Amino acid sequence: YSCLLFTLPEFDTLSSELLKSFKTSGAVAFSSPRLVKRIIKNIDFSHASRIIELGPGNGRITDDLLHLMRKDATLFAFEVNKSFCDDLEKLNDPRLKVFNESAAHIREFVGSDNHEGITYIVSSIPFGILPESECDKIMQSIHDISDEKTTFIQYSYSLIQYRRYKKYFPHLKVQFELINIPPAFVFVGRQ
Repeated sequence: YSCLLFTLPEFDTLSSELLKSFKTSGAVAFSSPRLVKRIIKNIDFSHASRIIELGPGNGRITDDLLHLMRKDATLFAFEVNKSFCDDLEKLNDPRLKVFNESAAHIREFVGSDNHEGITYIVSSIPFGILPESECDKIMQSIHDISDEKTTFIQYSYSLIQYRRYKKYFPHLKVQFELINIPPAFVFVGRQ
């Protein structure tokens, strides 16, 4: 038996980890291949020198990012769940830097990183279930490391946070992916 791209024992393990970490993941299922494709189609990998992934979970999106990234690009992954960080480390790619840290601290790890080219920030942070003060800290940190060459990509299961994203990234468009559990919105913003 299989469920989505996992065997039954793998699915049980992943599902139980999601349920244990619902307060920080906000997810009831992992991202569908269609949602991953919709997210990554917003990235110009030929010019992406730095990708920052916030809340990568078990690495479903991370793995695709690594396959499409340039050899000289860097992927910074910030994940608060230690089990998921361990899974990410197993990807064993020197371009991947995994931090068991909140996205509120990204400035400390990538803010002073001199980079040429374009930065993409891919986020699955569940802003709708986090305390307001934490949401503000995270969005301010994202904004602080962003410039005119940064693209912010956030997926969410509702439009409730639209104003929050628009405040920091005024050039914001919304895409919709029906083939996901639950269906998801993808916000793509620039300053």
